Amino acid sequence: MDSPNQFWIRAILVFLSIIGIVILGRYLMLPDSWGQYGYYRGAYVDQEANKPLIHGTNQSCISCHNEVVELQNYHSHKNLSCETCHSSINTHIENGKKIADMDIKQGENQVNLCLKCHQKTVGRPENFPMIDRFEHLDKLKVKNTHTCDQCHTVHAPLENIDHVKKLRMLKETINEK
Repeated sequence: MDSPNQFWIRAILVFLSIIGIVILGRYLMLPDSWGQYGYYRGAYVDQEANKPLIHGTNQSCISCHNEVVELQNYHSHKNLSCETCHSSINTHIENGKKIADMDIKQGENQVNLCLKCHQKTVGRPENFPMIDRFEHLDKLKVKNTHTCDQCHTVHAPLENIDHVKKLRMLKETINEK
């Protein structure tokens, strides 16, 4: 006959077995560097630090493209990384030498790239330059197949626009005299 306490003894033995399996599993599964720098694997820091660089800063572009970086620094795209529009630097430079041309967006790809930031969207700050593409082109009375770079310089978007405004003002001044 079973005594009434045998149920509790079995339950406690099962519970202790589960705890033992968890402790053994944790010991076997966790790497030695676990918890070295907090609640994660410490060797991960070294592993990530030893990965090859993929992205650079605009400073990594300046040695070969000084004129473009300088132009960009004085205009509205000055805080934009070159790699936002172009591919990462590791596809262009390796060990200080050019290995391939940089990706340049053209046509609809370029328009789509510009619209990622400049498409009229709810939630963007009101002072941020946003457009509705076709409304913008209709207003300017140009074909809706025009691309952004037909009026704007991509590294200094308002450079051409400002130049045209100055020419118009000059023309109006000459016509008034």
